Amino acid sequence: MQCIEAGHRNTACASVAGRLLRASVLSDSFGSLVPLAYTFPGARMLRQILFLAVTTIAVAAAIPARAQDYNRFLINVGGGMGYPQGDLNTFALSSGSFVAGGGYNFTRYFGVDTEYYWQDLPIDDHFRELIKAPNVRARQYAWTFNPIVRVPLGRKFGAYVIGGIGWYHRSGEATTPALGVICDPYWSWWYGCTIGSSDIVLKSKSSSAFGHNVGVGLTYRLGESQLKLYTEVRYHQASYNNVSTQLVPVVIGIRW
Repeated sequence: MQCIEAGHRNTACASVAGRLLRASVLSDSFGSLVPLAYTFPGARMLRQILFLAVTTIAVAAAIPARAQDYNRFLINVGGGMGYPQGDLNTFALSSGSFVAGGGYNFTRYFGVDTEYYWQDLPIDDHFRELIKAPNVRARQYAWTFNPIVRVPLGRKFGAYVIGGIGWYHRSGEATTPALGVICDPYWSWWYGCTIGSSDIVLKSKSSSAFGHNVGVGLTYRLGESQLKLYTEVRYHQASYNNVSTQLVPVVIGIRW
């Protein structure tokens, strides 16, 4: 392709060439899920979250301890939307996320928890067409260990800062539909083997890495119980073979 025209046509050609280059990187190394060029565009958001974290910890340290009932054990379950950041945002769409965890409170203001986090990573239709794969699916899940600092904001409301490290796993595959002989055990139990449509995996890749996360949340106590509604924004980052995956899930759920 030649881009020798003047004016806005030259700009349009450059834009198309850039998209094709990114699609080529994705096709050649599907498992990476992001181009190798990485400039950490999420740094500003991380700095803002860290500032909130430091501020909340400072406020918590200034609050005098007082005797009051609180749960020694904590449980949380939530779900929401996860938003890709950086280069991942150029071809992965926002989609559903889920988190569940539990831990232990050492004091009214400080505890630790461990969480399972899952994030769907659907691929943009435009890039799916460019790499000539009818179906492309990807996801990331993690197991994290996180200290949590809480700050009461009255009888009903509260705030907290949470963050830590964990093990992250990302996987994806490109498939195409085709006719074949289906001998799935469940299907065979009812009908025996049959000819039908099934997905053929063209390429797949998975990778694991250590990563980190940091976030802030708000809670609202339900009645006089220890059950609380919560909303939270968290920044997750993990580098797979020096290629970064950055995600910001926003979740709503229940804490106890």
